[in-house]
Amino acid sequence: MAPSVPPPPQHHQQQQTQRSSIARPGPSGGKSDKPERAPGEGTDRNIDKVVLGNTCFRAWYPSYYGKEVLGEGPPSVGTMVANGTHPSNQGAHGHHPHHQPPMLDRLYVCPCCFKYSKELVAWRRHVCLCEARGHIPGTKIYVHPKGRRTVLVPTGPAPKPGRGKRGSIGQKMIEEVIQDEGEWSIWKVDGEEDMLFCQNLSLFAKLFLDNKSVFFDVSGFHYFLLVFTPPDPSTDPASDVTEVVKPRGQVVGFFSKEKMSWDNNNLACILIFPPWQKKGLGALLMGVSYEISRREGVIGGPEKPISELGKKGYKRFWAGEIARWLLSLEPTGTIPGEETVIDIDECSKATWIAPDDCLAVLREMAVAEGAGRGPPKPKIHHEPTEEEMTGIIPSEPAAAAAAAAAAAAAAASASAVVEDVPRVRITLEAVHNWVTRNRISLERTCDPAGFIDDFVMEEPSSEEEG
Repeated sequence: MAPSVPPPPQHHQQQQTQRSSIARPGPSGGKSDKPERAPGEGTDRNIDKVVLGNTCFRAWYPSYYGKEVLGEGPPSVGTMVANGTHPSNQGAHGHHPHHQPPMLDRLYVCPCCFKYSKELVAWRRHVCLCEARGHIPGTKIYVHPKGRRTVLVPTGPAPKPGRGKRGSIGQKMIEEVIQDEGEWSIWKVDGEEDMLFCQNLSLFAKLFLDNKSVFFDVSGFHYFLLVFTPPDPSTDPASDVTEVVKPRGQVVGFFSKEKMSWDNNNLACILIFPPWQKKGLGALLMGVSYEISRREGVIGGPEKPISELGKKGYKRFWAGEIARWLLSLEPTGTIPGEETVIDIDECSKATWIAPDDCLAVLREMAVAEGAGRGPPKPKIHHEPTEEEMTGIIPSEPAAAAAAAAAAAAAAASASAVVEDVPRVRITLEAVHNWVTRNRISLERTCDPAGFIDDFVMEEPSSEEEG
């Protein structure tokens, strides 16, 4: 079955959402009449709500917009940010640590370019022009395949909020199979080429991320945008309208990646915007980041440390990848009933997840039981041949000498004393039970065939390496 992701919510419905910055699948419960804080929401917020296109929702953390927006200096009425110079791009972003700025009621953000204003009229005028252009920066690198999927839908109207300590009761949900419509795609943006866009996107993201620190020096990063494009509207054959306006794409989330990471990080920052959270879209971005790592030939992971909310999302993703690999293993022993021996390095190479992350998830899954001590998995050592290193086919005498040397090395390795190591036993039944109990999907979140034109990341230039 092809991987699939859900359609976005209605854009014309204003909503307030307080959820994790890493999207995770699952039904949402009812809301009480008293606004609730998002997990980890800060008390020093300087913006109450943001309006992104036709959607309004609550900000979680303070962001470092300029003083003309936050009201700490002479206001610049009706001015849209049109360049990369921000008053907050000085020192510690121009804010004294003990000074509490006044709360801005609403910040209006363009859903296309993420420019911002506190003035509704100026913002609306800009959005109309920006939407008419319909421009998405960067290059489309991935299109997610469409497919059928099962979602949870409410059985009736939402229950009224309660007044007791337990708050409102969650809404009853049932499963429904639907067909995906529209297009989900990933666009790669260079922070150096589209600097203003990436700066504005980073400032917006800070409203929902507590530990984001890069806002203006974005030239060392690539940004990967998750874009939803609605399907083309159907036209009435009897209508006189002949021109169909193609729907524009909407950025609903992104992740950033350093162009040059000494720690092999495949992701620096990830965010699904609140109205689109809890729909499994964060897992799609994680899958794309690991598929890019695989194409680069680098085993890595997200930048550490990971927030508590981020850990929950990544543990689900890692567990799904590792469980799918474990359940796909076939017996390798020649004796009936002989167990298959694997190690963490083999798991890491098969899933492209860092060894430490593999070990942490296997411990979290608690599907292993002690199995005493035994010999480690034999290491297969491969010495590169002269042809592999130079591209030159060696002569017959040279090839015979190389083969003899390899055989001698293998014999010496086999005769060496190998110490027993602690072992654990993982049964397929335990993995199956854990997957079912935690509702982990074994489908791939990212389809490698969805990448356009055999997309590969370019190699760092010599200047970056220096």
